[in-house]
Amino acid sequence: MTFDFETRIDRRGTGAIKWDRTIATHGQAAPGEAFAGDGPPPIALTIADMELASPPAVLEAMTRRIAHGIFGYTLPTPEYRAAAAEWQRTRHGWDMPADAILTFHGVVPALYLLVRGLVPPGGKVLLQAPVFPPFFDVVRRNGCEAVIDELVLEDGRYRMDFARLERLFADPALGLFVLCNPHNPTGRAWTRDELARVAELAQRHGVQVVADEIHGDLVMPGCRFTPFGSLDLPAARKAITCNGLSKTMNLAGLALCNIVVPDAPLRERIAALIMGAGAFGVNPISEAGFVAGWRSGGPWLDALMRHVDGNRRFVADFLDERLPAVRLVPPEATYLLWLDFRNLGLAPDEIGERVTTRARVRIENGAAFGAGGAGFFRVNVACPRAMLAEAMERIAGALGSNR
Repeated sequence: MTFDFETRIDRRGTGAIKWDRTIATHGQAAPGEAFAGDGPPPIALTIADMELASPPAVLEAMTRRIAHGIFGYTLPTPEYRAAAAEWQRTRHGWDMPADAILTFHGVVPALYLLVRGLVPPGGKVLLQAPVFPPFFDVVRRNGCEAVIDELVLEDGRYRMDFARLERLFADPALGLFVLCNPHNPTGRAWTRDELARVAELAQRHGVQVVADEIHGDLVMPGCRFTPFGSLDLPAARKAITCNGLSKTMNLAGLALCNIVVPDAPLRERIAALIMGAGAFGVNPISEAGFVAGWRSGGPWLDALMRHVDGNRRFVADFLDERLPAVRLVPPEATYLLWLDFRNLGLAPDEIGERVTTRARVRIENGAAFGAGGAGFFRVNVACPRAMLAEAMERIAGALGSNR
């Protein structure tokens, strides 16, 4: 079975955050009109959604649901929970209990809910940086303190410093640890041994783990994702996991995620937080799309990750030839590349200015991911190869080339 990952889809005029921000920066024209600015049309390789259509099976299921014609108040069906649990069991070896699944409107909203409901004002939340920038806002806007554990970049691969992590876990004011698994932006898919050490430390010091696993399905060929909740350890059995298909199948705009809480008393507490937030039920179109994705989207996902891995190899080869001072941190998961520009001889702001204004390409400045991200940039490669190739050519032209 083949899928189209090469057709370029015009997202202007659809409210797409990634493209609206790029258009506002560069004065892009409305759909169907010629570009009015100076230079070529801009390219956005920023926010983590794809420049690729969702799986045909998902689109067909949502179309059938629309044809039904009634969109009343809807609860997650038993089929929804069964499909989610079966997906985790068959793809990742986690016997995720179907009755442990609560639903909410996305992982970042879920993190706001969990920090607000589980950590008292002034309490501490541990984050491992460089990390997805909204994590910082989640903590600080809830009146809590973000405790930063900087990951260690060693021999081209990020790792945890477990001695330092234990010291941080020992702080009695620490209320929550947000584990990003796989890690965004570094692309690490934490191993079972690494996760087991986290679980042991969390159990020893009584720290609640919340695992953001929204990128968990996006594993590079030859790599493996281990859900934290799949560990047969007390802290893992009491963990809260946020997962779903928003990244996996480009469905972020459907505003749906799972909050998986195997521990029954904790699940009751979080269900009360959800009701207290005025959240009830699911969008029926979202529900239909997710069920179809879990039931029938596996072949599409496998093909997608072969395409993403091809784009990764394309960027690695391009950098070796054209920008050898820029190094790629090899990702084990996600469709996001973490590029190290520190040896280029330019300040990060200068790099960003050249890429944005000269190349007319938007990528993510690593400084937004924490102090350890300075000098790095994040690039989204879930796009047609021709788009990526054009963007890389422009970046090389703006930053200097060996040719």
